[in-house]
Formats: sequence, structure tokens, C-alpha cells
Amino acid sequence: MNQRTWMFSALLIVVGCRTPHDSINAIIERQSRALEQMPSEARARMFDPNRTAATQPAEELRGSGLLTLEEARDIALKSNPDIQAAQARLEAALARITEARSFYFPKVNLTHQSSRTFMIPNRQSTYRQPFPMGYYLPQLSSGLSLIDLLNTFSGPLSGALFGNYNISTGNTNSFSDHQSTLSASWVLFDGFVREARLLSVKQMYVASAMSLANVERLLIQAVDSAYHQAQLGVEQLRIAQADEQFSLKQLANARKNFEAGKISKADVLNFEVRVRAAQANVVAARGVQETGRVVLAELLALTDAQLPTAMALALLNEEGDSDLQAQDVIAWIDQAMAARADLAEVQHFLKATEENIVMARGQFYPELSLRGSWGFENAHNVSYSDDDQSSAIALEMRWAIFTGGYRTSQVRRANAEWWEANAGVRRKGLQICREVRQAVIDLTNAQEQVYLQRDNLRFAEENRRLVETQYDAGKSSLVRMNEAQRDYVQTEGELVLARIRLRQAWSDLHAAAGTYYRRAGDDSPDVAK
Repeated sequence: MNQRTWMFSALLIVVGCRTPHDSINAIIERQSRALEQMPSEARARMFDPNRTAATQPAEELRGSGLLTLEEARDIALKSNPDIQAAQARLEAALARITEARSFYFPKVNLTHQSSRTFMIPNRQSTYRQPFPMGYYLPQLSSGLSLIDLLNTFSGPLSGALFGNYNISTGNTNSFSDHQSTLSASWVLFDGFVREARLLSVKQMYVASAMSLANVERLLIQAVDSAYHQAQLGVEQLRIAQADEQFSLKQLANARKNFEAGKISKADVLNFEVRVRAAQANVVAARGVQETGRVVLAELLALTDAQLPTAMALALLNEEGDSDLQAQDVIAWIDQAMAARADLAEVQHFLKATEENIVMARGQFYPELSLRGSWGFENAHNVSYSDDDQSSAIALEMRWAIFTGGYRTSQVRRANAEWWEANAGVRRKGLQICREVRQAVIDLTNAQEQVYLQRDNLRFAEENRRLVETQYDAGKSSLVRMNEAQRDYVQTEGELVLARIRLRQAWSDLHAAAGTYYRRAGDDSPDVAK
């Protein structure tokens, strides 16, 4: 039997060993295989379930070059910690599916117990001590009266009731006992609780996948906003620097005219003020640009949240006709209802709560299980023999008749959670409609602003040219010159702001509709430094 002992030990070592952790690549590969098996309707809501790695990983953004908006999105989707946290939640949901499936399989346990008994009470010992009757019963004499008879039995009775006598100490014959058992149990029926549990966790897995897609949607929207803010800073810096150069030119001319006695000192000081104001705008524009770059670097998960200094962003291209077309809000709402991942998330959560109700109701059914065991028992050592074997098999039916209202409260709670989830689906639908309508309103306003500011800039530029010519000829006042330059700078800045708002409005509309915003030709071959 030594061979059997070694087999038991080897099985215990193999089964009891802790499974090593999977690598990140193994987890991602497992998630990819699981995502491929998801329903096509759920996969369609994800931005790119089969996306590859970014062409410029975050760790390689240490040189110079052009960082396009598309590349920034890809890097963020790969490196952002929010994506990694959502992937971890997806892995946990995938593990819960395996946990739910485990209830369909039998449970096998290997147990071993070795004990050594040193002392047991005499009443449990197989070696009984004789009752010390001579100690309690006196010798009976002839001519026994009633009083003598009572005195004769009062001793044993009082001793038995009140412990006045003393039996010898416990038995000290020590012995050992060894038991090794392989047992198995298999639940055959549990009121469909296993089925409901598995369906529930599958719905929660799809909900976790939709949560990952929603994180991607919000992350892309955040990257677009940061990228556009940095582009706005670049354009404002260009406008402020152009204003500074124009003011410096006017200041140089004013100094020449002052030396020639054509203008007063106040005119020179006026252009000094204009130069300082333009320089202040340059500083403010640099702040807007750097703030956008810092936020973008954080979203890309770059070290110290800093983009490389030599890394440039794309300049703005002119808007196409499609960018300025009016949009049908109803069509966008229909698109959002079919594509928004967060709506699908709460819908699958609602389905999971339906299965939780089935699980709660399953507690009212009986449970039928099959149990069996096989093992050895020896009172001396673990060198078992065939005579030490024992085995048993049983079919067990367990039906809880009364639980103090526990099962009923479980059903009530499951129903309440379903009501809450159902209200959450309705609330999410209303939220999506509001977001889409608001995004369409913002887009329409941005389109109108672009149209108006284009015309305003053309008029302001022509007006400044005429006023500058008249001022140089001495036919226009300094006040009129200041107004013309201020109107031109302000109008150009408002046009740039309207163009940025137009791009962000498109990004917000696609985010509200749950689609991936790709604007053809948005990235200029020029760079914004």
C-alpha cells in the first residue's frame, strides 16, 4: 500500500498547488478570443475591437515629428490607464463566467487526518473499572430496622447524585488513528440556479465589454478636446505674433515721424502700448497651447505628462462643404440608439437582473445531489492495506421548508434591482437624446459662426488696409487706426475659435452618437510648433 500512499500524496501536491498568474499578453489574447464570440450587435458598438497597436507607442514619443489626431487617439486607446482598468474589469467578468460554469462539474476533495489520543474518560473506555460497591455499602446485620435500611442506601444515592464518590482517573491507553479519503459530490438539480447564474454573468460580461467601449468613446472625445485646445493655442499664438509684428512696424514708423516732427509723443506711446498688449497676448496664447499639450500628454499616458518639445501638432485645414452641411437630429438619435455602448451596457445589466430573479426563485426548489467517497482508515500507521478500505455512495435530496423569510426577501430584492435597472435604461435613453440634440445645436451654431466670421475677417482685413493707407497719408486719425487693427485681430481670433468649435462640435456629435469621428484631410502636412 505504500504505492497508493505515494499516489495520494502526489495528487494532493498537484491539485493543491497555486496556479501561476497569467501574463498581460495572455490576458489580452484571451479577451480577444472572447470578444470574437460576442454577438455581432454588441461588437458593432465597439469602436475597433480588432485594432492593432499604435504606430507610435507612447514610449517612443521622445523625438521630433508630427503627431496627428488619429495617432494621438490610437496611442491613448493603447496606453491610457482608464483603458487598462476597463480591460481588467473585462478580465474579471470573463473569470466570473468560468466560476459560474464550475457549478456544473462535480467537486472532488482529497482529505487526510492523522490523530493521536493520549487519554479518554473511563466512561468512553473499553476497559471499564469495577464499581467500588464496598466503599459505599456497609455490612448488613441481622435484625435490620427501617432506619438502618435508609442509612444503608443513603451513601450510594447521594454520591451518585452529588458526586461524593471518586472513580479512578481516565484511561491512559494512547492510540493513533489515520484516515485518507477521496470524496466527490455532484449537484444534479438545484432549481435552475446554475443556469440563471451562468446567463447572468454572461450578460454582465457583455456589459463589461460595453463599458470598455464607452471608456474608449469618452477617451477619444477627451483626446479630441485636448488636441483642439492645443491647436487653438497655436492659432492664437500665430495671431498674437502677427499683431506684435504689425505693432512693431507701426511703432518704428511712429518714431521716425516723431523725430521728423510730424506726430506727437502721445502717438509713439500709443504704439508702445499696442506692442505690449500684443506681447501679452503672445504669452496668453502660449499658455493655452501648453495647457492643451499637457492635457494631451496625460491622456496619452506619457511620462511626467509632457509631450516632447519638438513634437508638433497638425495645423488646421479649410473646412469642406460636408463640414458645413445641416444635420438631421432624428437620424443622429436613431444612430445613437443603435451604437451607444453605455446604452447597451445598462440594457445587458437589465437582462442580468432578470436572471437574478430566476436565481432567487430557484431557492424554493429542492436540491438533488450525488455523493460518494473512497478511502482508508488505520488505527496504527498510514501503511494502508486492502482491509482498511472504505467506500460509500449516496443520493441526497435537500429541500428547505422554512428559512425565516430569507428566500422571499431575496426575491423581493431581485425584483427591486430589476426595477432600478429598468429605470436606468429609460434614463440613459433620455440622456442620449439630450446629448445628441445639444451636440446638433452646438454644431449648427459653430457652422453659422464660421460663415459669419469668414465674411467679417474679409471686411476687417480690407478696412485695416484702407485705414493704414489713409493714416500713412495723414488722412486718418490714430484712433481710427487702433480700431481697425483691434477689429482685425479680434475677428481673426473669433474665426479661429469658431473653426475649433466646429471641429469639437463634430467630435461631440459623433461621441453622442457612439460613432468614431474621422475627418478626411484634417491633418495638414504642415506642422504647428
